Amino acid sequence: MRTKLRPLEPEEKAVAAENLWIVEAFLRSNRLPREDWWDVVIFRYLLSVERWFREPSLYRYEFKTIAWEAMRSAVGHEREKQQRRLQTISLEELIPGSECMTWGDTITYNNLNYT
Repeated sequence: MRTKLRPLEPEEKAVAAENLWIVEAFLRSNRLPREDWWDVVIFRYLLSVERWFREPSLYRYEFKTIAWEAMRSAVGHEREKQQRRLQTISLEELIPGSECMTWGDTITYNNLNYT
């Protein structure tokens, strides 16, 4: 079941703001560029804050551990999604291992029939 983000309660906002350094540390530790990965991890971080308050059984762990694992999972899922996406290439791009042949050079009259 997918969890939806809702507006944080005041105490949740305080915890989220106080521990925002965890997000920065996570990105730095994993050498993930902030501009590419912030959106991926911040929403999972905020869901971790909600979960922390909703599930008192998590109090036996440090909040940092819960947030870190959630962000690690978000990055893993994003990478899986990226691998499933079709890769766009240019017809002007050189074919790896060829002298100087491009993908466009492989197009012949016989393989133009794509309808």
